Amino acid sequence: MSKRPSLSRLVLDVLKPHIPDLIEFCRSLSEVEGVKKVSAVVMEVDAETDTVKITVEGRDIDFEALRERVRELGGAIHSVDEVVFE
Repeated sequence: MSKRPSLSRLVLDVLKPHIPDLIEFCRSLSEVEGVKKVSAVVMEVDAETDTVKITVEGRDIDFEALRERVRELGGAIHSVDEVVFE
């Protein structure tokens, strides 16, 4: 019997408000089930929002919980740019 693949890495293009700041935004994402590491790069800054490239790594990452957390923080996932299952 083969083991179910585990979501281990995501690269997301996220639109987020200025508040919470990037540190708090990423800290909150790091608390999602399965997430071990979060890194982010600001790609663009507008008057009200930041466009951020966020890399999430871990084991068996709960994508739905991650998407919900982004929404709770006032953000939106524009695209999923990379996905790795192991």
